[in-house]
Amino acid sequence: MELEKLYENAGNLTSKGLDNIMYDEYCFIDEDTDEYTEEYLKNEYNFKSFSDGLTECINKYGFKGDINSVEEKTEYIISKCRENNVQLNLAIIKTWFKDKRPVSEKRSRENVYKLCFALKMDLKQASEFFNNTYFECPFNFRIHNEAIYFYCLNRGLNYSKAQELIKKADEIIKNNISENNESEYKFTYNIGNEILQINSEEKLFEYIKKHSNEFLISNKTAYNHAKRLIYECTELAVKLYNNDITYRDERKFTNKKKNIDLLLFVMFDTDMLIKNNKNNSFSKTSQFPELIKSNFPLKMQLSNICNNKKVSYDTMRKALIILNFFCFFASACIKDEEGDFLQFVAETDDLLESCGYPKLYVRNPYDWLIMHCANHYTPLVELANSIKRYYIYANE
Repeated sequence: MELEKLYENAGNLTSKGLDNIMYDEYCFIDEDTDEYTEEYLKNEYNFKSFSDGLTECINKYGFKGDINSVEEKTEYIISKCRENNVQLNLAIIKTWFKDKRPVSEKRSRENVYKLCFALKMDLKQASEFFNNTYFECPFNFRIHNEAIYFYCLNRGLNYSKAQELIKKADEIIKNNISENNESEYKFTYNIGNEILQINSEEKLFEYIKKHSNEFLISNKTAYNHAKRLIYECTELAVKLYNNDITYRDERKFTNKKKNIDLLLFVMFDTDMLIKNNKNNSFSKTSQFPELIKSNFPLKMQLSNICNNKKVSYDTMRKALIILNFFCFFASACIKDEEGDFLQFVAETDDLLESCGYPKLYVRNPYDWLIMHCANHYTPLVELANSIKRYYIYANE
């Protein structure tokens, strides 16, 4: 990846965030004093709140009122809902303008789709809103509702029409599910590419009928990549541990077998199994911003992935990013090489796209954290130091 590609289509604040990664020398731990440094993620880092992104969005679609008035902005969206026959709860819209980001689950995703239809977004605009404001995958093509929203936004059809098509698709899938699930597997992004070529309802329903079983497979590509990365990362963790590349003074793993506990120990330079107990859980006591610590991939989440148990979209995306980070830079460390930051970003973006997830986005705090560490002169140490700065030292 060329540096220009990294900045391509970036706005002023996104460019500033990339500049901070590329040219600032911030570290989580001061190596001279061995003390933690200023709280960059609270004091300087400018991530995009949902309220800011939504306000920016409605300004583009004709809002002329007071951008600081929750009431005026809410009424504008309600008026658009009335115009386009979309029902959105007024209280939910108000919470959006009070920095209540919609969570990563089915009902919240449906509300964001409703917003996109109410504002008459096209496919590109809706995708950008999901990626850069909601911080969610725009379309999971394994869920036929979302595949139909994709089709409708691409064809300029309204929300009512989408609901009509979804009802018909429900019946088609129900009546055409095959007991034989050995049909040729399609990568999720291929489904999207094929739907882009469909130009009539008749052809859409033919496609849904032919591929009914495909809509029963959820996140198979992501699970396959994540399990592969866990396997590779646990092998690399054993090598790093045995080579004693970094100094460790906590509980020793005498069997030195590859497992998730050892991986987390090597990755974060601390025994997360002991630290992350019910009285000191990472999600409750770490001082990372909520968008980082929520669904942070630790032992339970990684074990669930290995065992094909359902994890949230947010958990899976975070797992893919941090596992790819560790795999990339641990491999370089073992070879006594420097990992190239731009190559890491390019490979991670390719991985995320292949699973139908948004690329790295510097105004997403979790993405910023990994990108910052990746551009540090000691990426693995800086990631471990981030845990010390916002979790270990924060609770001492």
